[in-house]
Amino acid sequence: MRKVALNTDRLGGSLSVGIFGIISWLTAVTNANFGAMGALGLITVLRWPYYLGLVLVVVAFSYELLRNVLRPWRLTVLIAMLVLILFGTSSIVAPTPSLSDSYLHAGFIQYILQHGHVLSNFDARFSWPGSFALGALLVTFVGQTTAWDFLRWFPLVIELLYLAPLLAIARWSGVSRRAGFLGIAFFYTGNWIYQDYFSPQGLNFLFFLVLVATALSLWRPVMRVAGGRVAGLSNRWRITLQTASHRRLEGLDSIPRWDRSLTMTGIGLIAILIAASAISHQLTPYAMILALTMLLIGRRLGRPEILVFAVVATVLWLSLGATNYWIGHLSNIFGSFGNVGSTIGQNVSNRVTGNSSHIIVVDARIGLTAIIFLLAGIGVLRRATDDRAIELLAGAPFVLLFVQSYGGEGLLRAALFSLPFTGLLAASAFLPRTSGTIVPWIHHLPAFAMRPGVIRWTVAVTLSVCAVAMTMVRGGNDAYESYSTGELAAVNYVYAHVHNNGTIGMLAPYLPIFQNDVGNVSYFIASAAGSTIKYDITQLLSARPDYVILSQSQNAWGQIVQGYPAGWESQIKTALLKNFYKVVASWPTAAVYLAEA
Repeated sequence: MRKVALNTDRLGGSLSVGIFGIISWLTAVTNANFGAMGALGLITVLRWPYYLGLVLVVVAFSYELLRNVLRPWRLTVLIAMLVLILFGTSSIVAPTPSLSDSYLHAGFIQYILQHGHVLSNFDARFSWPGSFALGALLVTFVGQTTAWDFLRWFPLVIELLYLAPLLAIARWSGVSRRAGFLGIAFFYTGNWIYQDYFSPQGLNFLFFLVLVATALSLWRPVMRVAGGRVAGLSNRWRITLQTASHRRLEGLDSIPRWDRSLTMTGIGLIAILIAASAISHQLTPYAMILALTMLLIGRRLGRPEILVFAVVATVLWLSLGATNYWIGHLSNIFGSFGNVGSTIGQNVSNRVTGNSSHIIVVDARIGLTAIIFLLAGIGVLRRATDDRAIELLAGAPFVLLFVQSYGGEGLLRAALFSLPFTGLLAASAFLPRTSGTIVPWIHHLPAFAMRPGVIRWTVAVTLSVCAVAMTMVRGGNDAYESYSTGELAAVNYVYAHVHNNGTIGMLAPYLPIFQNDVGNVSYFIASAAGSTIKYDITQLLSARPDYVILSQSQNAWGQIVQGYPAGWESQIKTALLKNFYKVVASWPTAAVYLAEA
């Protein structure tokens, strides 16, 4: 009996609860019926065992977080369980990979594998080919002929890879150890933005996290008030004004943590990450520049030459390597400079459209993000610290909105780059650090709110609400961004029959398509640039593509996002048949139409 008790203690009660949660989750996802998905997306096919499993893992994490003895490895395992539930569910439930862009990126890699180079003047993303070249190298290394096998599980794998640099950021950010783990949990429960699909931005966000983690671990701030603590509005303002001093900008307010050889190794890693990102993504290098600037101002970057190198490398690649893109497209890069109102309109107001289900999902996304940012604001006021680097890192990405809208997704990308640091600040609302030269604005809470049991259950409830909301809003578009096997079969049928220089038509870009024949086949999308499809499909008929694919996902997009009535796609089918198209292949969820000679 004694031996059994010891083994049980070694496993840990919290891990046992977490394992039960994983078992409950597996029961839910393996029995989910993808074909029964409704307008609210993924949550419509998940049953109560999913939510039981999710809450059990969150409660286990909250219990372990506030135990007397901190066990980092147990917390890390529980966070990994949380990641598995939040980011692995869709990969298991959906029979094919989600998001058309992931298929397009696989097509780019396929082109490089076949030709050994990128296709010039084809797509802006080919002007930043680093990620695609790396993907082609990886495909070759594992002995495959396509990147297809990477698509489905890439979101889960890359999110798990984020965990290591997130742990390092939490360790060296200046928050308490417990707040660091809680901040990581807030990151994962708030990361609904879905930039972790098979894409350059998913990989480059990993580069970004590793860069920040490396810089934070290499330097620490020089203590600026000897024998005292910064308090009072006038003292805080006086210290803030020192950020523009020559000493600060020369990196002299930071000192190395490690010996010279380890520091130089870290600097070399940062330089490699900057160079890799400069040639592989349009936006991430600028987020890196902003982060390095904030680290310098926040006394956490001892070598300003790194910032100079980041600027030079980014501008050099844009000027020379991305020539095919910026010639004739300078307005796309700088046209939104300073036009914040238009940028916010593209990112927020233009997205709050569609039927009531879509409005609910969009409102929930805004609400979840608002909760985390509100908690972050409280955390800023409650925490003592030696530097404000985390606050600066949390705010810096939103400077990108003053430069360009990034295709209407700038606010989403800025929120993502901010989230690792916003999560740490949100955690500080519950578990603030109490020592530091900069004293908190809010010193004390009522005694009842400071009790460990109250804090534990407050954390558990808050994380549970965020995790459930995360499930809803991340999978809220799955009704039209996840695809059936019939839709994939329809696409494969067309690729097998379309001739070179042929055209494939569709109503909206919601198909598992673009992965084959890059440069040999063209596409006509009736809803390109967000335009509304007319019921008489004048544009589609005028273009007269060789093949037209109609599908369940496009039909769902019309109802959910455009607010079309049920059965609207049947009018498109009738119009095609009346204008010399015929059905050449069909499945329960898709049909292929061929233009008759």
